[in-house]
Amino acid sequence: MWPKRETHDFSGQVIMITGGSRGIGFVTAQAFLEKGARVAVCAKNPERLAAVQRQLSQTGEVEADVVDMRDLGQIQRFVERVQKRFGHIDVLVNNAGLAYGGAFVDQSFDSIADIIDVNVKGVLYMTRAVLPLLLKQQAGTIINVSSGAGLTGFAELVTYCASKFGVVGFTESLDQELRGKGVRVFGICPGRVATDMQEEVSGQRIGMAPEKIAENILQLAGQHPPVGTGKCLTIAS
Repeated sequence: MWPKRETHDFSGQVIMITGGSRGIGFVTAQAFLEKGARVAVCAKNPERLAAVQRQLSQTGEVEADVVDMRDLGQIQRFVERVQKRFGHIDVLVNNAGLAYGGAFVDQSFDSIADIIDVNVKGVLYMTRAVLPLLLKQQAGTIINVSSGAGLTGFAELVTYCASKFGVVGFTESLDQELRGKGVRVFGICPGRVATDMQEEVSGQRIGMAPEKIAENILQLAGQHPPVGTGKCLTIAS
């Protein structure tokens, strides 16, 4: 359970989270459910997603769909299913991501394409699919999960850094377009987080607990976010 000092109430709100079957996405979904929200999660792995859906459904109402973030058609169908089931969308958390650790000269072209497709195009595609609904209701929040690697470059994370820098730029630019239209846009840039992806890249499960990132995502989605719209909330490990 979340600390008693956390007072956010998301009762009745609908939260969409990409990459929701593990790590930051999963614990964020759990946190929103505990605060009364209805949650829609998507992920690429059907077996893991089914297990997560069973677990999350013990806390609240959950929609879970298999979505490859490289596939625009799957993204659009997911948004349509969520809208049809819940009637509206209040918060989009663009969390899904891929990383590659190693010298750029050794990275395959397919790996480069996958990271850009998921980390950049996936964020843009999902946001573009949801945005007309938010603008129509003149309310909503978009939270883009970037990284400390979206603010500072790191050797052997070249493509990942490029993609996360792109997410920060997208956040700042989209916010400028949406000011005065009722839709808020935020970024979040954590340092190392102890997730499966961190272990896959570095060989070690090191860094902050993903629950710390989830708590900050809830703060951004709340009535009194810790940073202004268009800004990236930095979380040091």
